[in-house]
Amino acid sequence: MTRFRLLLIALVLSLLLHLMLLGSDLLPALSLQPEETPKLEKIDIKMQAMQLDTPAPLKPSHAGVQLRPAAAKAPPKPAEKPAPERRKKTQASQAAEETAEASAPAQETLVAQASSEPVAELPPAEHPARHQAASEPASQPAASEPASQPARAAQSDASPTAGFIHPDTAMRKFPVAARIRYQGFWGQAMVGFGDLEWLQGDGRYQLDISVNPFIGPKLRYLSQGQIDSHGLRPDTLQAFRGGQLKDSARFDYDAGLLRYGDSAGKQLALKNGAQDAFSLAFQLALKGGDLGRAPIQITTAKKVYEYPMAPAGAFDYDTGDGKMRVIVFRAEGDGDVTEFWLAPDFANLPVRILRADKDKRIELKAIRIEVNGKRQWELPPQPTIRNKNAH
Repeated sequence: MTRFRLLLIALVLSLLLHLMLLGSDLLPALSLQPEETPKLEKIDIKMQAMQLDTPAPLKPSHAGVQLRPAAAKAPPKPAEKPAPERRKKTQASQAAEETAEASAPAQETLVAQASSEPVAELPPAEHPARHQAASEPASQPAASEPASQPARAAQSDASPTAGFIHPDTAMRKFPVAARIRYQGFWGQAMVGFGDLEWLQGDGRYQLDISVNPFIGPKLRYLSQGQIDSHGLRPDTLQAFRGGQLKDSARFDYDAGLLRYGDSAGKQLALKNGAQDAFSLAFQLALKGGDLGRAPIQITTAKKVYEYPMAPAGAFDYDTGDGKMRVIVFRAEGDGDVTEFWLAPDFANLPVRILRADKDKRIELKAIRIEVNGKRQWELPPQPTIRNKNAH
């Protein structure tokens, strides 16, 4: 019995040690075969710059309320999936011209609940607006409105092209709020889920990205700054690991310095148009992908890079529930690759994000998109892979 107990204790200690190592930076990168790079096509759709969907001014009693991401809510039971229909790929980009104006602004349906993670506070006057509905959370559709299903143009089943997903209504304005749920991949292995929360109002924005791996600590990135018709002007980026602040970046425009690293202890000259690694995707989306050909100063809070961000091509992104026509933006430098797959039909939002270097390949692939409190698309659970899409 004593020997059995010793073996059991050794097994438990070994398991704990492996879990600790997997959650740290001590293990070498996994030697997984990278996914085959898709063959991009010539860009045949125009990505439009977006007009900001500006919320109505706050009443005086609401002044100074801090904007924070909404807490995740359990999704409603999925409605029965309609029979797939087909249409030509060019209609994916033209749907916005054939439908009515976008739905009413989200401030009447949006709820932003405070996050449980630590957040460095900004002065109240600098925070963007937060709008609350009387009862319905942002992640749920209104009681009188069923969960939105992806609309597809009706075409004959004999059509040679697959069905393309597009929203119910045209998205001509950049949203007040957006939430995207992703599956997270390390190489070809699914390792967890990611969530993106976007909120903007009163000339401010907040972008909150969290990655929840099955094993290891939670990662969180919080970007905050200013926004207007010229785009995003980030003020801070904070990187958390397991709830603890690890690195941060501060864009000191008065001093002309970009401060970054542990406790923002490093500094470089701040260049015009600088972005953090996450605000960059939304700057591309808002400006219709037109950021010029000059290198952009980009920080991950831990490091700083400079490279141009230009469209590499178009692609029919197969979501597993129909396709989305996307524009792929790719930046390469110092052995690193960053890609944002932006969907013009969905307000140019990033439906796929890739970060790769010589040691690793990390991808986020969208499985749910909500815009201004309304669910626009969700990948149904995949019956062939247990729990792969348990969102």
